[in-house]
Amino acid sequence: MTNNHSKASSSPVEIAEKAGWDVIVVGGGMVGATAALGLAQQQFNVLLLEQYEPDLSWSTQQPYQVRVSALTRASENILKALGAWPGIEARRCHAFTDMHVWESSSEAEVHFSAADIHQANLGHVVENSVIQAALWEQLLAHPSVTIRTGDEVVDLSLTSQGAEVFLSNGESLLTQLVVGADGAASKTRQLAGIELTTHDYHQCAVVGCVETELSHQNTCWQRYQADGPFAFLAMPDNQSSIAWYLPIEKMQWALALSDEAFAEAITEASANKLGQVIKVGERGAFPLIRRHANHYIQPHFVLIGDAAHTVHPQAGQGVNLGLLDAAALIDTLANARQQAPEKDWSRRSVLRRYERWRRGDNVIVQRSMEGFDWMFQQDQSVKNKLRSKILPLANQATPIKNWLMSQVLKGREVLPSLAQ
Repeated sequence: MTNNHSKASSSPVEIAEKAGWDVIVVGGGMVGATAALGLAQQQFNVLLLEQYEPDLSWSTQQPYQVRVSALTRASENILKALGAWPGIEARRCHAFTDMHVWESSSEAEVHFSAADIHQANLGHVVENSVIQAALWEQLLAHPSVTIRTGDEVVDLSLTSQGAEVFLSNGESLLTQLVVGADGAASKTRQLAGIELTTHDYHQCAVVGCVETELSHQNTCWQRYQADGPFAFLAMPDNQSSIAWYLPIEKMQWALALSDEAFAEAITEASANKLGQVIKVGERGAFPLIRRHANHYIQPHFVLIGDAAHTVHPQAGQGVNLGLLDAAALIDTLANARQQAPEKDWSRRSVLRRYERWRRGDNVIVQRSMEGFDWMFQQDQSVKNKLRSKILPLANQATPIKNWLMSQVLKGREVLPSLAQ
């Protein structure tokens, strides 16, 4: 492991005897906060390190945030089990009951409906800041959680006995396990010497919130066109979050448009599906890159969420995969400690159980999103003709559609206990 800090590392014996916390979670976003809260509820003593404390104040008059997540039932169950769901409902979220997917070259479409699988909805669209705030409310109230903000991790020392975290203020902290939940550009992943496999999609996602002339009908609408997919995600007050995928060279163009020109461009990209876009809010954009850590673990160190993997966001699976990572890690560590109290619950063989549990599922979702993206690229007449025939057939294949909805809504593998 790398250790460039000027202070000498503690010995393995010192780490084992003096560790102030069972677990140090680096990163207090949605996934890191989930891991910290879930581990604390399993009686682990947790320190959460986060650069910036989120704003927990709330008003229904707040403008809609740029970044949102479409939460599956498994994610909803995790947040309910942690006690965070009431805080989400008290702020703002919206259940969607249907999905319409169609393409511009043939207008063939597939319609998914919650009613077909006897469910109340297909998920909830929630602003990321709302999810984080609801989790932090629970963290701040939990006696087994200590939160520190503003201290940056500058180095790690990982040994067979434990871990030492070095901070920018010169302090060092001892722990049995470091959880890297510090996002796609993870500093802890780099310090742990874990390399990435990456793939640049040469696309960007333009995101924001808009109001449309017509009702979204509690439906998420996704249209595939030559430049890439465009989606409306249903939100409260007839607002829709947009996800507009464009070639990377168009990112600055989309951000530079006036609000009026941006509204016109969205109306055109959506084929006027919800009428005119009559109001636009703040917008943002980011490049799309697939990342996957070559390993999820090192001695007394583990990666979760975007620090371990990022996927093409067109099906909204990124945060859902991260929450499943956190829940699987919680189960793995709690079970290891319960089954063998005399053993080190953070040993490598235990962390490998977590890695085996989650890595395969994450790979499947990454590749599935890429296959979907490839199939809908309107770059070959053969693919265009194939889609025009397959989509109507798929729309009529009710058992297959229902199976797909169930897989997305509830998960593909054995779920962690929090997600059930």
